[in-house]
Amino acid sequence: MELRPYAPGDEAAILGLFELSFGKPLAEAFWRWRFLDDPHGEPLIELAWDGDVLAAHYAVSPTTLAVEGERRPASLSMTTMTHPDYRGQGLFGQLATRLYGRLAELDHVAVFGFPNAQSHRGFVRDLGWSDVHEIPMLRLPVATAVALDAADTRVVNELDPSFDALFERCRRLRPVLGWRDAQHLAWRYLAHPVNDYTIVAAPTGYAVSKRIGDDLDIVDLLVVDEDAGVMRSLLGGILAASPTAGAVNLWMTLASPLHLELERIGFVPSEPTTYFGVRGLAPTSVDLGDVRTWYYAMGDSDVF
Repeated sequence: MELRPYAPGDEAAILGLFELSFGKPLAEAFWRWRFLDDPHGEPLIELAWDGDVLAAHYAVSPTTLAVEGERRPASLSMTTMTHPDYRGQGLFGQLATRLYGRLAELDHVAVFGFPNAQSHRGFVRDLGWSDVHEIPMLRLPVATAVALDAADTRVVNELDPSFDALFERCRRLRPVLGWRDAQHLAWRYLAHPVNDYTIVAAPTGYAVSKRIGDDLDIVDLLVVDEDAGVMRSLLGGILAASPTAGAVNLWMTLASPLHLELERIGFVPSEPTTYFGVRGLAPTSVDLGDVRTWYYAMGDSDVF
């Protein structure tokens, strides 16, 4: 068995293993967007080969965290796959050990992610991850919501330097949050090859939504000083841009005062619940395993 990093030309085998593992194809355009176009860094993928057969795969997506306002490289844990004929041989653990060693050499502060129910146990038991939280989906049936207006909001289709200035004002909002400058937002949402997102901006905040059936997922939300009035206007702007939505879903940390305002508006915890975990790779001044240190949104995951 040969264990080695990804090399250009491995894409066909990776896409083939994905379809074999999950029973559905992965669009090459999506794979290239996620791994080759990522503005945070080069692909970070480890592969196990048995001759010409790709036996196992583990990838992380390079990203950036603001840790007490300072820029720190990090990684979002992504796809784990093992060929059916090679399961039970410990290949995933071997690939993860190799990959985490590479991340440490690259000074990544941590690898974090949102394991599903099948993989969560292995990450915690075998790979040294710490559970941060089980994130509930906050859900608001639109018919029961308090009145929300869209004052001082607008739908935007391109991101100008004002979004960089906005993030500069928010990068110390919590001890740890994902980097959200204009370049990141443009790649993550506007350049996405599969999903269509709506970005609504205010002078001191923005919200990003995605329609899924009759629901709206608020996949990102950032407001200077966590101002509840601005958040209400942004939610009003999102609903105005999609007036037929039946419900709105989002994530919000309990550590944020915005959570209390969401409760007042009518949001309640519901299913699904999502595991959130982390493995530290370098010393930090904050406890990455404490959910109170984090600001997170659905868009920090690769699922939404």
